[in-house]
Amino acid sequence: MPFKFHEAHRHRIPKVRFRVENWPEYDRGLVRRGDIRVWLSEDAIAGWPAACRRTPGGQRRFSNLAIETTLMLGAVLHLPLRQSEGFVRSLMEMMKLDLAVPDHTTLARRRRTVDVHNNRWSRKGPIDIVIDSTGLKFFGAGEWVRARHGETRRSWRKLHLSVNPDDNEIIAHELTDDDTSDAAMIGELVASSGGNIRAVIADGAYDGAPVYQAIRTARPSRSPPRIIIPPGKASIPAKGEPHGGSERERHCAEIAARGRMARQKRHRYGKRSLVEPPSPASKASTADV
Repeated sequence: MPFKFHEAHRHRIPKVRFRVENWPEYDRGLVRRGDIRVWLSEDAIAGWPAACRRTPGGQRRFSNLAIETTLMLGAVLHLPLRQSEGFVRSLMEMMKLDLAVPDHTTLARRRRTVDVHNNRWSRKGPIDIVIDSTGLKFFGAGEWVRARHGETRRSWRKLHLSVNPDDNEIIAHELTDDDTSDAAMIGELVASSGGNIRAVIADGAYDGAPVYQAIRTARPSRSPPRIIIPPGKASIPAKGEPHGGSERERHCAEIAARGRMARQKRHRYGKRSLVEPPSPASKASTADV
């Protein structure tokens, strides 16, 4: 990795200091972070009740929009289901709306099947995406059983992410079991990241000809993104040695001719560090699932 080359001389590099030059505006921004005013739009109010069902069976009282809105407000404010129900009830009373609020039992039942819409702002230009994954560990009763009976196998899930390094927006995500490799999901992540992609950046774990093929298959040929993945050391040929002509082999030949550091600087591989966790200890993160 680039940061390891000058590790012995790192003490000579002064620490970068960021000074706030527009303090009044920065101070007002900090105050606005505590504003919790929530308001429902006219479209949300109109779509709150469920549409009439014309097939045999009971009628639903609440639409998917109502369930999704209540669960989203509870997730943002870190509220359990009962408190989420009470918060939305108080919101309806404050807005003087005669709308029923889903109770906590309805939320617990329908949150397993409700479709969550992934709303994004429109893009003004091409963006770079960084592909990476992290491990999610299961906690709960199963963890106690394994500790009680001495089982060593742990239950994990992998969360594969596509992130915009310019604003740290998560553009696409996929949750798989721990047996799924990182390289196997890169095609789906690139396809789910939308259009107008300038470059796909990933670490050496994604290196391989199948990854290049998956990216080219996921993106239209009229606007192919640049692939910035560092090849392994064993794949680098000798300087001046002819290569097969594939895209990955051309990247390996470029490293042999110019060096790994020069290629990473030229293709701005360092943007990948913008979405990395701040400390190595937090890289293998765990989460409640």
